[in-house]
Amino acid sequence: MRYILKFTLNTLFLLLLQATTQAQSVKLNWKLFPQDDRLYTLEQISVPGFYTNNWIDGVVPGTVFYAYVKAGKEKDPDYADNIYQVDKSKYNRPFWYRSEFLSSAFKPGKTVWLNFNGIHKRGEIYVNGQHIGSIKGLVERGRYNITNILNTKAPNVILVLTVPPRNDPEHNHPLANWESPTYISSGSWDWMPEVPGLNSGITDTVSLTTTGPVAVTDPWVHTQLKDLNAADVTVGANLQNTSSRAVSGTLKFVINPGNITVNGPQIKLRPNSFENVTYNEGQFAQLHIKSPKLWWPNGYGGNADGTQHLYTCSVSFEVDGAGVSDRVVKTFGIRKISADTTSVNGPLRVYINNVPVLLKGGNWGMSDYMLKARGKDYETRIRFHQDMNFNIIRNWTGEVTDEAFYNYCDKYGIMVWDDFWLNNFGQIDSLGIFKTNAIEKVKKLRHHPSIVIWCGANEGVPGGDPNGPLNNTIKAAIKNNDSDDRIYLARSNAGETNPNFSIHGGSRILSGSGLWSNTDPKTYFTDPHNGYLFSKDSYGMRSELGTATFVNVESFKKFMPQEYWVAPTPKAVDSKTNMWARHYFSTDGSLGGGADPVKYINTINNSYGKATSLEDFCKKAQMLNVETMKAMYESWNDHMWKDATGMLIWMSQSAYPSMIWQTYDYYYDLTGAYFGAKKACEPVHIQWNAATNSVKVINNKAYSIEGLRAAAFVYDMNGKIVPAYTITKSLNVAPASATEAFVAFSNAGSSPALSAVHFLKLRLTNKAGKLVSENFYWIGNAYLDYTALNKMPRVGPSLLHSKVKVSTAKNGINRLLTYRIINTSKNTAAFGIRAQLVDKAGKQLLPALYNDGYFSLMQGEAKTLEVEIDPKLLTQGYNLQIKAYNN
Repeated sequence: MRYILKFTLNTLFLLLLQATTQAQSVKLNWKLFPQDDRLYTLEQISVPGFYTNNWIDGVVPGTVFYAYVKAGKEKDPDYADNIYQVDKSKYNRPFWYRSEFLSSAFKPGKTVWLNFNGIHKRGEIYVNGQHIGSIKGLVERGRYNITNILNTKAPNVILVLTVPPRNDPEHNHPLANWESPTYISSGSWDWMPEVPGLNSGITDTVSLTTTGPVAVTDPWVHTQLKDLNAADVTVGANLQNTSSRAVSGTLKFVINPGNITVNGPQIKLRPNSFENVTYNEGQFAQLHIKSPKLWWPNGYGGNADGTQHLYTCSVSFEVDGAGVSDRVVKTFGIRKISADTTSVNGPLRVYINNVPVLLKGGNWGMSDYMLKARGKDYETRIRFHQDMNFNIIRNWTGEVTDEAFYNYCDKYGIMVWDDFWLNNFGQIDSLGIFKTNAIEKVKKLRHHPSIVIWCGANEGVPGGDPNGPLNNTIKAAIKNNDSDDRIYLARSNAGETNPNFSIHGGSRILSGSGLWSNTDPKTYFTDPHNGYLFSKDSYGMRSELGTATFVNVESFKKFMPQEYWVAPTPKAVDSKTNMWARHYFSTDGSLGGGADPVKYINTINNSYGKATSLEDFCKKAQMLNVETMKAMYESWNDHMWKDATGMLIWMSQSAYPSMIWQTYDYYYDLTGAYFGAKKACEPVHIQWNAATNSVKVINNKAYSIEGLRAAAFVYDMNGKIVPAYTITKSLNVAPASATEAFVAFSNAGSSPALSAVHFLKLRLTNKAGKLVSENFYWIGNAYLDYTALNKMPRVGPSLLHSKVKVSTAKNGINRLLTYRIINTSKNTAAFGIRAQLVDKAGKQLLPALYNDGYFSLMQGEAKTLEVEIDPKLLTQGYNLQIKAYNN
């Protein structure tokens, strides 16, 4: 009886201990105020209960400036030129963040940790008036054991003094590159304004957590895919014994799916010690995983709902006789990355799981110019990229530092080309600070399967020397902390041995960057140089190619004053100071001039007819956006593996309300560029070459497809088919290939004349007759002359729609609305149809995913339109609004 009682009490004790040794988090509420010792000294604000009613609420993670915007202390910086009117001196100075918490939130006997994931640019951290550490850099982490300095009878006070870049008068350098690591575009770039305070603040998460005597840090799961049927896994973690006594226990890893469990041997940790422990398949046979579920880029594999195969690894340290001291869970993926420059004679070609991948995606600068995008905000953005059939995003100069971005890229199969914080060849102020942050970046993010490329600098070798200390620091950070099994590129637009500002030299690798303005379709298919000095006459792997992308009228009116609600003219945008310039539609190079808005305006007026109003200009701009974006990607498709290995547009993400370099706009409205990219980047795709009339089938899949049937149909502007131009052909396509099906219009000389503007519809079906890909082009008898579209009869009420079904989307959360749209007109096509969900007042419901946009229907044609949206947006009622170009 005595023995049984003893056993029961011990068991109860262990259960209680296990229940309380898991990480415990306490929510912190922050207040914010400028540093001014004449008002408040450190000693004063360290006192519990200090009066903070004249402070504002801090936004953490976030920035000082955005906190003041959210508090209503500044006019809406998105609108007009408000951000240019802000007194920057109010924010370009140090600020105090302050928070209080009670020790009673934590159970006795716990080790209490204060954790930081990044402060921009420098943070001095105090707890109860005691300085406990400094953080210097936007991704440097801080983990502080504050157990012994906690108050037990009064609230505890956390203070963080954030210091912005360029605060030291002796080091008042430009952000790029001297202040690196930093958010370099915060000092303004040619696509966003300078942000007051330069986006300084506590820019990443802060948490209070507890552990037992031993903490687990930086767990790492490293996978090696020997072949597609087996993977070797290495698992490791750092163990920190925070107690003054030796602690014995075991390190345990549990990998799922599969319930792969590794219980390591007993470890004895010395008092106040730090130790790294690593296990591999040679020690534990279960770490050799047979038939692993592989992580693939978007379009190449994954789950039925479009997400990718991911594993979790739970890492815990169990103290002998006392249960779990700490547990950390990480998500990872199993995949192999490789590359060569030989298979296509020079350009970089990337392989995932031994499959060549035509890189298709976009450059991403800021997530938001005020860094207000957080957490779930990234899911919308990454889902958009997945929906556009992109497979890669370039994190340009490392401007995105939130782990949520990488989590959603992992989930949706979007590879990441991840830059460090450097532009061109410039020097930096502190190699030591840069080195610390480079190591932290790699260690923090290395478990993400989405990261495929590390890149040293934008358009230049770090420090200007491939063998210099800066480039070597980055390479060492990667090699020592990431096993060197991702691709490393020293510069973003050429090989590291190429001369400065040139891609001509001993190592091409990448085919340059630019142009950033619209070009006609034939030129995209015939001249990859596009007139840009630093782009070699090769498609290759282009890291930047861009165009102006005007927004829809609804978005325009959200950020531009009413006096600008007119169609832009070349004269209007030839300014450095007017509202067009403030939103980066200007001839000035520092204000979006690289997008060449004059060329864009003239192309619209010449091809579609001079715009008569803002609404007319926006309508015509979307058709140019579709045509231009589609031609960009389709030209790379057309040259696939001849010398084309990938292309990233500049840019795919909108960080500030403007009219350039975006696919969806700042408000999540989808432009014509979005749907042009979505169509062109289909994994299996049929397309037309405007220069040669060649129709090709593009197969990005790793397997051949047999029994396909390609067909071309030509319609006059009235929406009636011209049978003489119809062509069909059966064909098989090889894996990862571009296969010519036929030449369209090959019998034009002997066939009926076509209307001034006519339409080419391409259809690709499989052996079962199911539609695989469909494409649509508008063609002028005079090249690029589409002005006859303005003479089309109005389709008006002949364009009908009805709701077919309301269901749940694949993610199990969103609503999927299915509509049937039909053109019942007897005399015209319905061209350039824009569909959007609106509420009862006619206001857009955003964000929403549409399976198509700016599409056209010939006489009698019908289309199934699917719209995916958060059901919360539909609670006040909704309607589908459809409007054609010729409404």
